[in-house]
Amino acid sequence: MFGVVDEVLRLARQRGARGAEVYAEQATSRRIKVYRQRVEELTAARRKGVGLRVFQSGAVGYAYASDLSAKSLEDLVDRALGNASVTDPDPHATLPEPQGPPPQVDVYDPLLERATDEQRIDLALRAEKAALDHDPRVKTVEDTIYADGDVEIFLANSAGVRGSYRENDCYAFAYVLAEQDGQVETGLSFTVGRNLDELDPEACGSEAAQRACDLLGARKVPSLKATVILDPFVSASFLGVLSSALTADAVQKGRSLFAGREGRQVAGGIVGLADDGIHPDGLSSAPFDGEGTPCRRTSLIEGGILQGFLYDTYTANKAGVGSTGNGVRGSYASLPGVRSTNLIVDGPATPIGDVIAGIEHGVLVTNAVGVRSGANPISGEFSVGINGLLIESGRLAGGVREVTLASDIISMLRNIVALGDDARWIPNGSVLTPSLVIEGISIGGA
Repeated sequence: MFGVVDEVLRLARQRGARGAEVYAEQATSRRIKVYRQRVEELTAARRKGVGLRVFQSGAVGYAYASDLSAKSLEDLVDRALGNASVTDPDPHATLPEPQGPPPQVDVYDPLLERATDEQRIDLALRAEKAALDHDPRVKTVEDTIYADGDVEIFLANSAGVRGSYRENDCYAFAYVLAEQDGQVETGLSFTVGRNLDELDPEACGSEAAQRACDLLGARKVPSLKATVILDPFVSASFLGVLSSALTADAVQKGRSLFAGREGRQVAGGIVGLADDGIHPDGLSSAPFDGEGTPCRRTSLIEGGILQGFLYDTYTANKAGVGSTGNGVRGSYASLPGVRSTNLIVDGPATPIGDVIAGIEHGVLVTNAVGVRSGANPISGEFSVGINGLLIESGRLAGGVREVTLASDIISMLRNIVALGDDARWIPNGSVLTPSLVIEGISIGGA
């Protein structure tokens, strides 16, 4: 693909581009769905394409193409230059400069490519069987899916940035329905890795089944203010809202609840939060971002104190700082935008069993509905529906359903009093988080 990249760069210069950046990719993906121990769906797809940004005295034009023929590449350059000609100049829109060699990050495992479809199907079937065998109250596994992807990235610009890497990953997912006395509850789980040997389909299926069965018999409870434990699934959802508020783009547009809070206490003193684009196990790790800037670990919160924000080249220029390597692209068909890579919560861990044993009245939240739509990223206020398990006198005391969790994100962060010892990767934007234990949360019930 570097042949295509270099040709697009040559054409862009030849046709008058003052600065140019070419981003190309070629990828394969597979998806297998099984139902009642039979393959219901098996798909494989390939894609390749190239995107071009041209910089003309502050004006930026972008175009992309999946047809890599000579005529198509010429048209690509013409479209990008044409788009630049009708774009207003912006002094902060500049071509990314070389920032030194990228770090060595191992994000490709050749074992995945060697796996057969029979092995992939067997893995999905094992996950479904584990769920069905876990408890007689499990009536069906609505979705059991295996999926993987393999992508190669190539990037070069006229300022001298040049690099490539290959990345792959795979996962299995189970979504279970359990039934008792006419009540139906759901549970989900997943397992992720870079090859099939790193996946645990039996644990995935069993956990999804257990999460569904735990909620059977769930009821409403009276409204109360209590200690709440957000399990890693739910914690990751809230952190997804935080991640957008911690970008420089949101701050500069006045859309972040963290604006103006650098150096101030925004979370409990035990809380650390970082964006780590080079974590060896991170699903969004890479040697460089979608602009060619080396990825790195960026501290966001230390000891509960807000340290700073995430930047791409554009937002860094506006702030007069350097990019943090967070110019992320969805594909060759999209422009880079400042986003998190791997969000990681760290701090002193407490065994989750000890946490529960120390709570007189509380709720272990295992599912929250509408976190993104129910949370205001500017004010931080949220109100979301939750399901979970009641905690009474240090013991789990049955399921809770159809109740509401209401607070604001800053108060929630500041009232974190413990972190569980159950940290795990959640592929909801790639988050490594334990359970979060929060005091004084309002729960609206019966």
